[in-house]
Amino acid sequence: MNKHLVPLLVGAAALVTGCSTAGGTALDATGTPGATTATPEPHPTGAPWPAYDVDDYTFTLRTLCFCLDGGVSVDVTVRDGQVTKAVYAHRGGGHDAGDPAGRGTVATINDVIDAANTRHAHRVQVRWPEGQDYPSYVWVDPDANVADEEVGYTIRDVAPS
Repeated sequence: MNKHLVPLLVGAAALVTGCSTAGGTALDATGTPGATTATPEPHPTGAPWPAYDVDDYTFTLRTLCFCLDGGVSVDVTVRDGQVTKAVYAHRGGGHDAGDPAGRGTVATINDVIDAANTRHAHRVQVRWPEGQDYPSYVWVDPDANVADEEVGYTIRDVAPS
């Protein structure tokens, strides 16, 4: 066998093995890896994850998606349950910290919880720390047969006002 083909064949085998669609690590309600995504006691509305019950707050949101501002942190201000201000948290490609953020990656905490409550998604992963009123991470894959439509959210620095 040509010794120049060996690295190519080993690389191809590793690529094929690593591209399996089975498996993945699910997180339970406390963020424990390897567990099946769990749901707490049912919410009175029937949704498995309860709504965030604060109308006025600020937080930092990072939306993970195949989109223009995917992975960029945005400082969001919510008043009466609606986004009133969203600015980039840090300087980045084509924007400065404090510049208005694009609407495609801006959401309220309840919008993120709604994504976590997607009933017919292929896979949903939620990290909701015990005793916290909101998730710290949500990831949704709506359809197993569609590429690049997955979306994830990280929530941090929540400050009710």
